[in-house]
Amino acid sequence: LHSSGITACVYHLFYNQIALLVPLQALLTCIGNTTAAIAAYRIAVSNGWTADWADRFTGFLDPFQDDEDRMALEATADETSREESPSLVGFEDLGDALAGDTDYTFLLKLFAGCAVASYAIKYGELWFPQPVDANVYLALSFIFIPSLLNAAKWYKRSQDPKFEGFF
Repeated sequence: LHSSGITACVYHLFYNQIALLVPLQALLTCIGNTTAAIAAYRIAVSNGWTADWADRFTGFLDPFQDDEDRMALEATADETSREESPSLVGFEDLGDALAGDTDYTFLLKLFAGCAVASYAIKYGELWFPQPVDANVYLALSFIFIPSLLNAAKWYKRSQDPKFEGFF
C-alpha cells in the first residue's frame, strides 16, 4: 500500500505524462490489499479466531503448519503477557506527544502544518528544478527506492525489536 501511494504521487509529479504508472498503481494496490487481508486473517487465527470455511484454505492461509506449532503458541500465549514492542514506539506513535493538547491546539497545529506544507509545495518548485520530463526510469526509482528502504526497515524490525531505524 505504501508503494501504491508513492506511485500516485509520482504520477502527478511528472504531470500525468507516464501512462505506465496507472496500471502499476493498480497492481501495487491489489497486491497490498491482498497481503493485508492475509495478514489480518493470520493475526485473527493466531489469536484464536475460527471460521467454518477456514479448513478449506488451511495450507495456504494457516500461519501454523501443524497442530504442534499451534499448541506450542497457545501454551506460550497463556504463560506470558503481551507487551508492546519497543520498536513500534517512535516517530510512528505521536499519541504521547499530542496527548496533552486540547482539541483547539491540535487543530491549530494541524492547520499550521498543512498551511506551511502547502505553501512549500506550491512555491517550492520556483526554487528547485522539477523533473517534468517523462523519464520512466527516474519515476520508477522514485517509487521503488523508498519502498525497498521501507521493506528493509520493517524486515530489520521483525528480526530485532530494538531497531529504531537506519538514520
